[in-house]
Formats: sequence, structure tokens, C-alpha cells
Amino acid sequence: MLNNRILNTFCLFFGLLLQSLANFSVAAPLPFSANYDARFQGLKARAEISLTQLSDTEFVANSLIKLRLLGATVSTIRESSQFEWQNDSPRPHHYEYRQSGIGGRSRSVEFDWQNNLALATVRNETVELLLEDTTLDELSMYSFIREELKKGKSEITFAVIDRNVVEEFNYRIVNEEEVVTEAGTFSAVKVERIRENSERLTQLWFAKNNDMLLIKLFQRDPDGDEFEITLSSAQINGEVVLPQSSGQASEL
Repeated sequence: MLNNRILNTFCLFFGLLLQSLANFSVAAPLPFSANYDARFQGLKARAEISLTQLSDTEFVANSLIKLRLLGATVSTIRESSQFEWQNDSPRPHHYEYRQSGIGGRSRSVEFDWQNNLALATVRNETVELLLEDTTLDELSMYSFIREELKKGKSEITFAVIDRNVVEEFNYRIVNEEEVVTEAGTFSAVKVERIRENSERLTQLWFAKNNDMLLIKLFQRDPDGDEFEITLSSAQINGEVVLPQSSGQASEL
């Protein structure tokens, strides 16, 4: 009888432990702020990207790009994404894009996860879209990519609301290489977007020894227009980011 009681107690404890582990959430992403030198169609620019923690699970990501010509700002692009960190992944609530000056335009997305619907508004026209389990916006997707890279994934697939349609995005690791930036030389994981029937090229570099911080982004459109940002300075969780280079690169 005693043995049965011990066994029952052990099983109860073990079951509670498993339940606790099942409900346990992997550490949320660390807040950061990063500054970048940028260029676009021959124009010099400055870019900023940040992630702010609002509560234990709520975050807001912001990005800002200012295009300058002869010392004057000719266009400003602001993006924001508010999301909840759930099951090791961002779950967006609201996304907004605003461009002022040259090429002024705007768009936004409201996510209704209770009904698995999203309302995407582009220039005052709204469409209703169905949501999948992992549907992101154009800014929260970078937090998702970073998390997947931390897990060791070499290929990453997810859905994104791109303006007023849901598209599948596919990325893969190309290699590891040293990237020289104004903030120093970083050991980076180079990631490239996989596209079919498109000559557009998108490449991203994440600092593998610095919480997979985005340190470089390059995009070339089919018409030859290029956009690039490269890290100039950053802080992660309030601490200045210093490069931790391995001194070697490897093909994957």
C-alpha cells in the first residue's frame, strides 16, 4: 500500500511538472535599439530599428528611415508593429506604415486572432484577410527570423501580410561570414530570401554572437535600384553592442 501511495504521489508530481514545462515560455526577445547608415537610389539615409518591451509578453517594434538630399530630408518612412510574444513567436496586433515627403503613402493592418481575420488598409481601401497560425507583418517578421536562427533553423518559412495580400516568405541560410560595419567586424549568418520567377534579391546578415541582431540588409530590385543598411551603433538590453568575431567564415 505504501509503495502504491508513493507511486501515485510521484505520478502526480511528475504530471504537474510536465504541465508546468508545457506552459513554460522560452525567454522573450531582449529589447534593443540600433542605428544604421543607409543608401537608396543614390541617396544617403539614416535608419533606426528598435524593440521595446511593454510588459512580460507585449512588445512594440519601430523603424525609421530618413532619406536625405543635399543635407535636407526629402522622405521619411516610419513603421511600427505591436505584438505579443507567444509560443516563441511574435503574434501581431497592429502594424502601421507611414511615408511622408517624396512618395508619400500609408498602410496598416489590424489582427483579430479570435476570429482569425485581419483588416489590411492601403490608401484608405480595406480588405479582409484570413489568418494562419504564423502570419506576421512586415516588421515583426524580423523578430521571427531571429528566433528561428537562434533555434538553429537553416530554412525559414512563414506568412506575411504584404500590403493587402497574404504571401508566403521563404528564407535560407547561405553561409557565415565576417561583416565590416562602422560598429566593428561581426561574425554573421547570411540569409537570403528565396523567390520564384523574380529577379529581386534580398539578403540579410545577423550577428550570431550578438543575439542575432540585424547588422546589414541589402536589396536589389529588377530595375537595378538598390537599398542597403549597415549597422553603425546599437544597444541590446541597455548595453552597448561590441563585435564578437570568430575570425573565420564557413560555408554551410
